[in-house]
Amino acid sequence: MKKRQEKKTINLFQGNILQISLAIITLLITVGSIIAYILGNEYDTNGIIGTVVILILMFFCVYFYCYTQKKELIDSKNTLLLLFFTYVVIFIPFILISNVSYYLMPIVIGAMLIALLLDIQLAIIINGFYAIMASLLTLEFNWEVLVFYLVYGTIAALIINQTKLRRNIVWVALTLMGVNALLILSISLINNVSVFEVDILYGVLNAGFSVIITLGSLPLWEALFDVVTPLKLLELSNSNQKLMQRLLIEAPGTLHHSQLVANLSETATTDIGGDYLLARAGALYHDIGKLKNPNMFKENQSGENPHDDFEPEKSARIIIDHVEYGVKLAKDFKLPKNIRNIIQQHQGTTLVKYFYYKAKENNPQELVKEEDYRYSGPIPQTNEAAVVMLADSVEAAVRCIPQNEKNLEKIEEVIQKIIKMKLDEGQLDKSELKIKELTTISNAFLKVYKGMYHERIDYPKEA
Repeated sequence: MKKRQEKKTINLFQGNILQISLAIITLLITVGSIIAYILGNEYDTNGIIGTVVILILMFFCVYFYCYTQKKELIDSKNTLLLLFFTYVVIFIPFILISNVSYYLMPIVIGAMLIALLLDIQLAIIINGFYAIMASLLTLEFNWEVLVFYLVYGTIAALIINQTKLRRNIVWVALTLMGVNALLILSISLINNVSVFEVDILYGVLNAGFSVIITLGSLPLWEALFDVVTPLKLLELSNSNQKLMQRLLIEAPGTLHHSQLVANLSETATTDIGGDYLLARAGALYHDIGKLKNPNMFKENQSGENPHDDFEPEKSARIIIDHVEYGVKLAKDFKLPKNIRNIIQQHQGTTLVKYFYYKAKENNPQELVKEEDYRYSGPIPQTNEAAVVMLADSVEAAVRCIPQNEKNLEKIEEVIQKIIKMKLDEGQLDKSELKIKELTTISNAFLKVYKGMYHERIDYPKEA
């Protein structure tokens, strides 16, 4: 469980050089561009001062929110750079075409990209900043622009994640087109003016092209900043992936084990409200390191066990090395960092007990060091990694139950024993799992096994 930390005084200027530098550069770009734009449109001095002050205050509101509520995001170099370049890419065309109809400004792309790549709440906050900036950059403060982009951008950020299935892309685009048309009609009714068909056309085109550009540019953002999206996770979970094909041919037992772990992890993560796509993909790849020596692992053996001829320390080293090799293989195949983390953390710092106790039994007079028989870790840092660890251990333990004793009562007992053991060993300390969520995970695992070992009816015998 995550330990309580002492509250510390918030210092907005306490951060790494990259955070502060990018914040200053972003602020300078924003203020400089806005001043140049306002001067070019013959604003008076009071208008310039008022606009710049409001935008600076808004900028610090966003920074304060990120620093206090999304610290884990801005602590990441890749995330910081992603936020910066997303802002710049959206901001430049925003300034360039701001003299055209505001219904055409593509600022919602920024909200959708951030929602897909980082965080929905952060996307909604930043979209609010964009909407206020857009409303201030009209010839006079325009509430229509503010309302249009606040509502449009918020809805876009909330529903863009529904593109997890390819067929939903069209649904998302059509929904946003309808939202824009309805917003334009509503604004016209409030102003008691006639609706211009060209405005509705602009709003519909804005929604369509924003979705296309957002989804079309995702592979670029993923590659440049090593982030993972739902679409990427679905792609990685496809059985046609090269590593999945290698497991099928070289280590079929490991592939079957990984698929079972993936089912357990997906169900449990869904029930606790986590990222079930990440948990499933991480579980599918968690044991790819066994491709180095497939026959050294029980699930791939069909006869003799090579470990019978090895010293316990050598056997333990072979078993432990599958994690390190798995991380190397993941880097070679350019798997996202989130997946690599699950591979590295799925065994935590647990002890390879079988060979440890075998070594003690073979050498009762010698001191057997535990560290020689422990995985190097780290222990799971996220809920998804913790769930994969639990699912991996549960699947292996259930597989070891003698067939004549394998029933739901025995499986439930094993599940609870594994979870308690990992908790007592401190393997879950760095995750944010709560005690009640451990019960939820236990029930989710049992739910999967109920589907696998449900009672069947006795078919009548043939005469």
